[in-house]
Amino acid sequence: MIQEHFNMSCGQTELTPACKRTIGRDVIPIYYPPLWEMEHEALSLWKEFLGTKNDVIIVFGTGTSGVEASLNSILEPGDRFLVARNGMFGEIMSCMVEAAGGVAVRLPFPIGDPVDPDAVAAALAKDRSIKGFGVVHGETSVGVTNPIRELGAVARERDVLFLVDAISSFGSEALQVDDWGIDLCVVNGQKCLGAPQGNTFVSVSPRAWKVMGDRKQKIRGFYMNLRACQDYLTMVSAERQNWAAGANQVEFALQEAPHPASPSFVLMQGIWASLVAMKEEGLAACIARHETAGRAVRAAVKTMGLDYLCRDERFADHAVTAVLLPDGIGDYQIRRHLYDRYGVVLGDGNMASWEVFKREVGRSYVRVGTMGEAARYHKVVYAVFSLGMALQDLGATVDIDGAVRAAQAVYGTERDRQ
Repeated sequence: MIQEHFNMSCGQTELTPACKRTIGRDVIPIYYPPLWEMEHEALSLWKEFLGTKNDVIIVFGTGTSGVEASLNSILEPGDRFLVARNGMFGEIMSCMVEAAGGVAVRLPFPIGDPVDPDAVAAALAKDRSIKGFGVVHGETSVGVTNPIRELGAVARERDVLFLVDAISSFGSEALQVDDWGIDLCVVNGQKCLGAPQGNTFVSVSPRAWKVMGDRKQKIRGFYMNLRACQDYLTMVSAERQNWAAGANQVEFALQEAPHPASPSFVLMQGIWASLVAMKEEGLAACIARHETAGRAVRAAVKTMGLDYLCRDERFADHAVTAVLLPDGIGDYQIRRHLYDRYGVVLGDGNMASWEVFKREVGRSYVRVGTMGEAARYHKVVYAVFSLGMALQDLGATVDIDGAVRAAQAVYGTERDRQ
């Protein structure tokens, strides 16, 4: 049975209307111009939105694949890589460092706090053998945004590679790859862009390419390999020129294998359509829409007498609010109630089983996502109302009317209610 729900989760998010219209079109084989032209425009838009002149390449997988491919491509066995961790996804990055054969130098910060650039600078100064530094921009497990501009300055000063997981933050937070000195920036469509999961994009600086080219050992693996991903775009560039000429005039040599992996035409259609929609809205307007939605949810949560994990409003994530639940109400309990009775889908409390979270917080929570299509007035207001009703149904005392009015007050005039 197909049932409609309000998707206020933290991914997979609701697809944009443009994406829904587009992915149902005819599928054309990947060695024909329709895919190449969509890819070309999509990559140009990614460069524009990320503020970069660096190469942007496609990794054929969900967001995690882009982070792992980046680490697998730059790290050789024994390389030390610093990961600043203030949530679950930072810890996952550390695990991927180890999976790539590197040594993860974990720099933990308290749950709910942002990463401190001074602490990162001190850690890099203490250990000069560290090859690179990685951080999650929008740590969706806790609803905290980390100061990427300042962290990039630290990485440049210490002359280490800088990797940023911007999977959840793209479209909801300012992000300037070149100005902020980001060597590897991982983004994809399944969060604030409102596109399907399955293709991830990585901007790669010349410095990062040089590190890969200077490796003593060949990159392990083929699929999680940025040079192999680059091969795909090399092949497409030649094929576009040959198609235009109507003859095989351009020869090309690939770095990793006789033929690269191939993308999904349907997924690329969806991502292309959502990127075009973002261009029409305007990136600044999109970020502002997410900021307003996040502030509205946080105002409502406070009015209900509840709290959220982020301790400093300056670093609150516009795309997700991690709401601490009253004693006696659990994550599964309230999410199932919201799903069954109100048709609302929230993000789970995905750190509840992690020992670090148990030790530092030890309370149930849910995450209200304001990503993409969820960052719109009517959806935010209904999500706030439904959360309040569900809490009340389960025995909590909350000010539902006040919470709704608090969210509405953030939006202000009708002009802002989009």
